[in-house]
Amino acid sequence: MALEDERLRRTKVATVSGGIFGGMRQVKATFFLPLRDNDDRDLSAEISEVEDECFALFGAWTLSGYFKGAWRMDGGERKIETSAAYVLILSDDRLGQLEDVLRRFKAKTTQEAIYLEIQREVDLRLV
Repeated sequence: MALEDERLRRTKVATVSGGIFGGMRQVKATFFLPLRDNDDRDLSAEISEVEDECFALFGAWTLSGYFKGAWRMDGGERKIETSAAYVLILSDDRLGQLEDVLRRFKAKTTQEAIYLEIQREVDLRLV
């Protein structure tokens, strides 16, 4: 039984290193997409495009939840909005592709910035 378990573990490790994660150094990217634009326009179509692009480029995406936040805009006014938080695991050398996806999203909106957080040294295990 232990030998069978070890073979299964090796298969999973090989899948991670050679599959959608590509065997490169992995990073965890978290980004926030507002549900409505600064002019109160619904952004669900633009968000769907980001999801489609992330799946096409990286093979996965995770919507980790919704939250409400506030910040001061460039003009000084207080802005409160509800956003969707997404998480991706991708190889470090593909971060530019994710940034391009988020820039395209931002270009279709009146957003001043899109939050992107990168966590390096991710220990990812598919068990």
